Amino acid sequence: MKKIYFDLLSGASGDMLLASLIDLGVPLDFLNQQYARMPIEQVILKTRREERNGIQCTYLDPQWEQAHNYRHLHDIIDIIKKGDFKQSVIDNCIKVLDTLASAESAVHGIEKEEVHFHEIGAVDTIIDIVGFCCALDYLGIDCIEFSTITDGHGTVKTAHGIIPVPVPATAQMIRGFEFKVIDIPTELVTPTGAAILTSLGKQVKLPAGNVQSVGYSCGTKRFNDHPNVLRCYLLDDSMQSVTDEVFIIESDMDHISGEIMGHVAGMLLDKGALDVSWTPLFMKKGRPAYRLSVICKENDYRALADLIIINTHTLGVRVQKTLRITASRSFESIHFLGKELSEKKCEYKGYQFSKLEYDALAALSKENNIPLIDITEKYIREKSRLEQERKSF
Repeated sequence: MKKIYFDLLSGASGDMLLASLIDLGVPLDFLNQQYARMPIEQVILKTRREERNGIQCTYLDPQWEQAHNYRHLHDIIDIIKKGDFKQSVIDNCIKVLDTLASAESAVHGIEKEEVHFHEIGAVDTIIDIVGFCCALDYLGIDCIEFSTITDGHGTVKTAHGIIPVPVPATAQMIRGFEFKVIDIPTELVTPTGAAILTSLGKQVKLPAGNVQSVGYSCGTKRFNDHPNVLRCYLLDDSMQSVTDEVFIIESDMDHISGEIMGHVAGMLLDKGALDVSWTPLFMKKGRPAYRLSVICKENDYRALADLIIINTHTLGVRVQKTLRITASRSFESIHFLGKELSEKKCEYKGYQFSKLEYDALAALSKENNIPLIDITEKYIREKSRLEQERKSF
C-alpha cells in the first residue's frame, strides 16, 4: 500500500500540500492539463525552487485570469464534474469541499447550501483541491496520514474582518485532532489545508513503512527561528502487516425493524464506518433484539455515534478503543473471463493471498448467466493455474 505522510512542521495550506506532491514528482504539465478540463478561468500552474533554513523546497505560483466570481458549493461541484475526472478524484474533491462548506456554515450560522464566500469560490481554492486530488491519483496513493496539527497565534485580517488564529473555520474542522500552538504570530493552517487533511487523512502518532521519496514545500512567509516548511514522505508498507487503533461503537436494540437496521447500516458506511454488523441476541424479559457493532477511525466515532442515536432512537451507545491487526492490502488489475478487474492483493508476515471483490464476481455471474458459486470456483482454479505456471517458469 502506498501512502503519504505529512509532517506539519509549520501548519498546512492547500498550496503547500499540493506543492509537496509536486516535489515528489507530479508533473506540472499533468496538473495544467487537468485544470484545462474544467470550465473555469484559465489556469497556469508554475513553481520555483526556494530555500528555507538551508532546505530546498518547491514554492507554488499559480496564475489565472482574475475574475471575482464567488460561487456556492453546488457551483464548484458542477464545475469539477464537468471536468470528467475519475470518480475517485471527484469523490475526494467533494469530501474536501463539503468539509470546508460545513465548517463555514457552522461558523456563520447559515445552511451549508447558502454558503457564498470567497474561500470556496476563489479559483486558488479550486486549484489547490482539484490539483491535490489529481496528484494523489497520479501517485497511486492509497492512504493519507499526518502529524500533530501546528498553528500560530494572534489575529489575521480577512474579508470578514479581524479574526483570531486559528481562524474559526479551521478551528471547527480540527476538533477531535491533536493540536499545538507554536510561537509564530500568524496563521499557519488555512481552511483549505485543514479541510484536505481532516476529510481525506488520518492523524497518526508515528508513520510506518519504507520511505520511497521525500518532498518539501514552503510558504510565502519567512520566520527567523522556524522553517516555514511542509515535509512529505512517500511510503510503501506493502510488505508489512498493519497494527492501528480503531474505535468500536455498540448498542443493543429491541425496538426497530429490519428496514431501519439496513438503512442505518448504509448511512454508517457512507459516513466513513470501516465495518457495520448486526448480531441477534436476547435482552431483558426474553425480548429478541440486535446488537449494532460499528468499527471506525478515531476521527469519526463521535459523528457516527450521533448518527446512530438520532436515526435509531437508541438511548445510548458504548464506545471503546481497541487495536486491530490487518494484512497489508494493495490492488492489481487482472483479466478474468474477458474483463479487466481489480484484484485485492493481501500479505501477512510473508503469507500472500488475493481475492476479487464480491461485486465484481456478482456482475460476472449475471453477465455470463453462470451461478456465482461456479464463477468463484473458476476464479480459484484460474489463480491456481497461473501460480503453477509462474513457479514452473
